[in-house]
Amino acid sequence: MSESPVFEIVCGAQSYDWGKLGKDGSKVSHFAQGLPNFEYDENKPYAELWMGTHPSCPSTLHATGQDLKKYLKARPELLGEKVVHKFGDDLPFLFKVLAIRKALSIQAHPDKPLAQRLHAERPDIYKDPNHKASPDE
Repeated sequence: MSESPVFEIVCGAQSYDWGKLGKDGSKVSHFAQGLPNFEYDENKPYAELWMGTHPSCPSTLHATGQDLKKYLKARPELLGEKVVHKFGDDLPFLFKVLAIRKALSIQAHPDKPLAQRLHAERPDIYKDPNHKASPDE
């Protein structure tokens, strides 16, 4: 492999009502301020910083702006043989940093087969076919 397996990504900040306001020290807004094209608003609730390939807020490569999912798809060796064998040619997780100002709603996540079916049937609502795996998966 001639390219470095280590590279900088540009992640995205998500704003939800329950997020911590920028002026109140939101770590999401603090980290996001180092991102290109990020516009800080001290009164905006910054809730989540996403690092991954989720279609709602995909990361890109800092050096080129290339979509992380496309980059990994063309270079499955970066994921490793075991990961590709078990999860395919996409990043099998979405890493998030949360900044919480008020109580979150309860969320229920489908298992992998249901997530795949729901995504196939309603991709406008179920944005990806992944389940919310436990740490041992």
